[in-house]
Amino acid sequence: MSLSPAITEALATLGALDRVVGRSDWCSTPAEVTRLPAVGSSLTPALERIAGLRPTHVLADASAGTQAEALGRLGQLETLPWLTVDDVVASTRRLGALTQREAEATTLAERLAALQTPPPASAPRVLLALDDVGGRPSEVWYVRADSLHGAALSAAGAQNVLEAPPSGQPALSIEALLRLDPPNVIVLAASNDPEAARARALETWSTLGPLAAVRAGRVEVVATPTALSTGPSILGTVEALRAALTRLATRP
Repeated sequence: MSLSPAITEALATLGALDRVVGRSDWCSTPAEVTRLPAVGSSLTPALERIAGLRPTHVLADASAGTQAEALGRLGQLETLPWLTVDDVVASTRRLGALTQREAEATTLAERLAALQTPPPASAPRVLLALDDVGGRPSEVWYVRADSLHGAALSAAGAQNVLEAPPSGQPALSIEALLRLDPPNVIVLAASNDPEAARARALETWSTLGPLAAVRAGRVEVVATPTALSTGPSILGTVEALRAALTRLATRP
């Protein structure tokens, strides 16, 4: 039983979906996992449905609020950390041991460990922002350098313009964004309609005309269905970020 989208995606990548009897309501990647019964989440589990599936193990990430006591009565609860590259590598190896997919897990763990590759000193400085719903934003949410997607940006060959971001929520007021004035911006958008998401994001950022990146046309968009996933598809996001950096490199 997997109650984490990232863990479910990792199990699918290891070829271990045949060992999974249920998933969280939020698990949708890859598409075949949606054929599994949905049983709520680790925060709001459908306990009767889970009990009916008789799992031997219940897998969840280490999120605060996980209903550990209740879930632990339904199967052996494994809470796997999933915040840093080291977390993901170790948890992937643990999934391999649980599902007898050790060789596959070793291969995947080694690929994920490559996210720790630092960018060259001459790498472009980039603000990695999250997609806005549209219109003129009042604040911009960004990706921290010490997050999984921050590691993906580094592995793609860029420096995070916010190497030491402010404490608190990863959001910049428009005033703070103008003071930062990043030379390059890449927007991450999770969408099943990449072209529409790209057009919407570029339209939103066009309203921030005083920014140097906007004036110079140095705003790029990475729009894929799994752009925000912290599962193994983050490796594909690295490649998409690398392609976006290549496009930015062709501009003055």
